[in-house]
Amino acid sequence: MAKKIMSKKEMLKEQERLKKEKRMLQEDIKKEDLIKSLVVITIGVLVFLGIAYLGMNIIKGNIKFGKEDIQIDDTVENGVICGTLLTQEASEYYVLAYSFNDADTKKLYSAVLSMYQGTIYQLNTDSGLNKTCVGEKLVINNDITKLQLTSPTLLHVKAGKIDKSYNTQQDIMTALSSN
Repeated sequence: MAKKIMSKKEMLKEQERLKKEKRMLQEDIKKEDLIKSLVVITIGVLVFLGIAYLGMNIIKGNIKFGKEDIQIDDTVENGVICGTLLTQEASEYYVLAYSFNDADTKKLYSAVLSMYQGTIYQLNTDSGLNKTCVGEKLVINNDITKLQLTSPTLLHVKAGKIDKSYNTQQDIMTALSSN
């Protein structure tokens, strides 16, 4: 009979050990489920915040889909873009290329332009429409696709061809005041 009691004791110990092991496995599973839940919630919150951010920027107009509206700066008189630079109606004229975003430069050239009597066109070097002909280094060429303007540049156009160019403020002022 002593053997049976011992077997029962061993069985009880074994059962207790199995229950303990089962409890530990269940706790591990609960921890894993908790971690998975936290990851899913975090991803959901991040996706929501991303969608909210995009939505707010679309509403504010910071993000636009489709083609951008082409806007020509009509706050300047005689504004031109690169593609029409050499095809204006006048047979002889100047084209002044400079940054319209620089307020000081715009004021300076506005004052000079108001005193100049001939035909002068203005080209905004900051405009997306003019990116094809604006570069780091001045390259004068009558082929519009090879022309590279810097800011500022004054071009003297005669009969649809670039006759002279000036690319310093001093040279530009001298050229415009001498005519």
